Amino acid sequence: MANGLPGLDLGSNWTPLTRNVIVTLFAIYVVQLLSQGAITDLFAWQPFGAGFQPWQVVTAFLLGSPDPLWAVLDWLALFFFLAPVENLIGRRGLVQALGVAWAVAVAVSATLIALGVVGMAGPYMGIGPFLAALLGLFGFLMPQAQIRIYFVLPIKAIWIAWATGLLSFLYLLASRDLGSALTFFAWGGASVWLAIRNGAARRFQLRWKKRQVERKLSRFEVIEGGRTPEKRPKRGSDPGDWVH
Repeated sequence: MANGLPGLDLGSNWTPLTRNVIVTLFAIYVVQLLSQGAITDLFAWQPFGAGFQPWQVVTAFLLGSPDPLWAVLDWLALFFFLAPVENLIGRRGLVQALGVAWAVAVAVSATLIALGVVGMAGPYMGIGPFLAALLGLFGFLMPQAQIRIYFVLPIKAIWIAWATGLLSFLYLLASRDLGSALTFFAWGGASVWLAIRNGAARRFQLRWKKRQVERKLSRFEVIEGGRTPEKRPKRGSDPGDWVH
C-alpha cells in the first residue's frame, strides 16, 4: 500500500490499537449479520421521525456495510492508516483528531438535515467518515509518502489527502445525503484540527496582520533626504566657529 518511509511496513501496522479496533468491529459485524436487521434498526442512524434515537449518532459508526466485501475493505483501510497516524501524532492526538472529526460531521450534517439541505433515503452505518479523516491526516502529516493505488500505481499521500476531500465534496453536491455529508465534514474537521495543531491558523493570522500594517504604511509618502550633516571646523580655525 505504501513504501519507503518509516512506520508503513505491514508488521508495524498491527499495533494493539489497530488490533483491538478491527477485532471489535469484526465482532460487532458478526452480531449485526446474525441479528437479521434487528441491530441495524436499533443502532444505525435512522431518519428523523422514523426511528431515530440519540445514541445512533455514535453507534452508527460501529456497524459495517451490509455488503461484507465493503466491510472488509474498510477494515483493511484501518489496518494501513490507523497505526501510521497514531505513530505521528500519538494516541491522544489521534483520539482528539477523530473526536473533532466526529463532532463536526455529526453537528453539521444534523443541521443540514434539519434545514432540508441533506436528505436520508434510509439508515446510515459505517466507518467511512473516519476513514476519510484518517486519509486526510495521513496525507497532510506525510505528504511525500508513496501510496500504491490497487498496489500498483504510486501516488503521493498529499494528493490522496486532497483528492479525498475533493471527491467527498463532489459526492455531497451530487447526492446530498447523510453519508456524503458525514464523510466530507469529518475530513474537514480532522484537517482543521491538524492545521490548528501545527500553527497554521496562527501563521495565517500573522500574515493577515502583516498585510494590514503594510496597507496602512502604504498611505504614507517617504521623502528621501534629510538633515544636512554638520561640518566640523578645520584644525587651526577660530574656536568661535564651534559656537552656534
